[in-house]
Amino acid sequence: MKKKLLLITSFFSMGLCFAQTYGTYETDVNGKIFYQSPTPVLFVPQENNSGPTELSLDWSNPDYDVSNNPSKDSWDSRLAVGNTGTVYVVYSDNYSNGLQKIMFRKKVVGQGWSTPLFVDKGGEIGGKNNHYGAITSSPNGDLHVIYNVWANENVRNYIGYSYYNAATSIWSDGLKISDLGGTVNHNNSHHDLYSTDNNLPVVVWGYDFRENQINEEIYMKYFDGNDWSSDIAVSDVTDNLDAGFPYIKSIGGNKAMLVYAEGNFGSMELKYKIYDEATHNISEAKIIATENIFSNNYVLATSGTGDIMVLTIHKATGPNRDILNIYDYDSAADSFNLSSNVYEVAANAGGLLKRIDMDCNAEGDCAIIYTDFLAETNSFLEYNPTTGFGSPLIINEESPGLDAPNARFDPQGNLHVVWSDFRFNDGQGFDEREVIYEKGVNTNLGTDALSFTTISVFPNPTKGNFTIKTNETFILEIFDVLGKKLDTQNITGTTQIINNLATGTYFLRFINEQATQVKKLLVE
Repeated sequence: MKKKLLLITSFFSMGLCFAQTYGTYETDVNGKIFYQSPTPVLFVPQENNSGPTELSLDWSNPDYDVSNNPSKDSWDSRLAVGNTGTVYVVYSDNYSNGLQKIMFRKKVVGQGWSTPLFVDKGGEIGGKNNHYGAITSSPNGDLHVIYNVWANENVRNYIGYSYYNAATSIWSDGLKISDLGGTVNHNNSHHDLYSTDNNLPVVVWGYDFRENQINEEIYMKYFDGNDWSSDIAVSDVTDNLDAGFPYIKSIGGNKAMLVYAEGNFGSMELKYKIYDEATHNISEAKIIATENIFSNNYVLATSGTGDIMVLTIHKATGPNRDILNIYDYDSAADSFNLSSNVYEVAANAGGLLKRIDMDCNAEGDCAIIYTDFLAETNSFLEYNPTTGFGSPLIINEESPGLDAPNARFDPQGNLHVVWSDFRFNDGQGFDEREVIYEKGVNTNLGTDALSFTTISVFPNPTKGNFTIKTNETFILEIFDVLGKKLDTQNITGTTQIINNLATGTYFLRFINEQATQVKKLLVE
């Protein structure tokens, strides 16, 4: 049932209750996950530790089965959202030819989903088992996808790449881009990539043991418009430590941030480096956190207001609970600081059976999606650096898998989410997951057709006065955070607003006959 609020408790005193049964999972030589031995487990209700809310998302729309292949296993979904609001999804699928393929679908605003196709095609790549896809969209609409390709060496893989040319609407054949074959882990991997402002891809992958055939390392490479660079080591290949699960995002100024985990099991450190797009230099590693870090319980997020954050989740006991922490990046000091904003949710006594993702919109409000494998739920939790965490909301009660969800805002402030789900699994052997999509609709917009790009507010943050640029006529209303209306005026074209607002958060409501739109203004 949609829009069901999580149970709120003041203390962890409501006792234990039974959840779904789950079993052990093993991986065979082909990388398939096998389900065995269901046993009952326990969990406790959710704990609320929330603050004021900023986002207003409607989750009443039904979810959608993107993979639509219930007799086969579909998993490890990733999505990107273009600057026109088009949603792009890639996922691994046991395709009808018996191979694990990187499938692709898209949804243009106001249209249905495109026909599924596999983008790891052509040459030897087209006839291989491929997985762990990741996707990004360039400003010009080009698409870039990377993935593992079975290399038949060391039971390992290499990195493949597929390219979509928006001008010609053509997908290129898949291309091998990593320098070596058979060095990337087949069973445990995570890739990431982003596009520069010049529409050029920069990719990063982990779990590559090429250096000594023992330690897993992280590598990256970039495309300069003509050729791919050689593989560049990101992690320290001489320290005899493992490194994996990298993230990379643009942070402006022709730079990007890399975040990854490095260490030995039980003593991982969360680290970051800065990549310079002009020189292709990578800074020395610095530590974000040293406690409670594992290879799949953190995510890097950036916002339109310049915030750079790392969200982590870890388990604590006495009572059993999962804790979400935020680490904020200080660009002047080039360091991360642990935020005082903390969210705790009741958990079972077993391992960390939640997975997270986080994204932020142009106004700096952030959304966290977390799956709870035992409670069989996906939940939405909002976050703002000033007001902290909001109240949790269950958006889906099916049977999410332990693959991490993926969530991205579009320019209109809608939140798009994909995850893998066991709802069609018959429990008779190999998993039968489906890739499911759901959309949180921004109710601050009068209509999906009205784009945020029709109204520009700058500078934001401001010292008190600001400029509005639009090609339409609106009634402008200014409210403070308590809902008190401070000013009303008619605007059109380019309008300078001289209001000498005090430091704080304000809401600008634009009204005309077509729609209503709300923007947030920060005054420093």
